[in-house]
Amino acid sequence: MNNNKARRSFPYHIVLVILFCAWLAGCASNKPQIKMREETNFAALKTFYVQPPLNSVNPTLEQHMASTITTVLQGKGLTAAGEEDADIKVGFFPSSRVEEGGSSVSIGLGTGIFGRSGGISLGSIFSVPVGEQVTEYQNLQIEVIQDGEFIYSAAGSAELEASDSITVQQALTELVEALLEPFPANRAN
Repeated sequence: MNNNKARRSFPYHIVLVILFCAWLAGCASNKPQIKMREETNFAALKTFYVQPPLNSVNPTLEQHMASTITTVLQGKGLTAAGEEDADIKVGFFPSSRVEEGGSSVSIGLGTGIFGRSGGISLGSIFSVPVGEQVTEYQNLQIEVIQDGEFIYSAAGSAELEASDSITVQQALTELVEALLEPFPANRAN
């Protein structure tokens, strides 16, 4: 009877382990990292200037990012200005990375004894490669500077479903909006 109970609970334990692994994978997401200088009076900021990136790679995408940053900050009540007249300067640094990972199936042969006190497994295990996986990410860091000091810093990445320019542009638009969403609005202007 006790052996029968263990057989019924075995699939239940496997399901719990699989759910735990899925939950753990969800915790390791590419969540944006955002920091603000608490002493800054964001309500006093009225104008901004978007600087061109120091690591110029693709002028078309850079212009699109500058335009998106401008649109988001204007939506928060700030006004675009020249470099000399701006209260804050906004810098951005785009980059990309590729992660390669392979998939494999592990096969084990042998005998095992499992119980409450632990487990012992005898046999050999080998891996059979199934295929290659390549994942592309677009990274973006946005820095807001006032009088030579950083007052807002945001960094994040977006996984690209494809590498065509339209997909990259859409991913960057969403990433810029996510990185600047916590920036305090100034509706008094």
